Amino acid sequence: MESNFSFGKIGIKNIFKKDTVFTNKCKICGLKFEDPERTKKHMIKAHSKPKREKQDH
Repeated sequence: MESNFSFGKIGIKNIFKKDTVFTNKCKICGLKFEDPERTKKHMIKAHSKPKREKQDH
């Protein structure tokens, strides 16, 4: 029995990928923006990299 339904690489990713919805407020630091697209840019720039630990001299 051969199935007519097949999963491609893109199909599997789309099933398990959670769509992120950006609002006008950053969920991490609470900053408010006029545009959800601006919030997205802020999230990438400000919160995508891990913070460096402070060095005590």
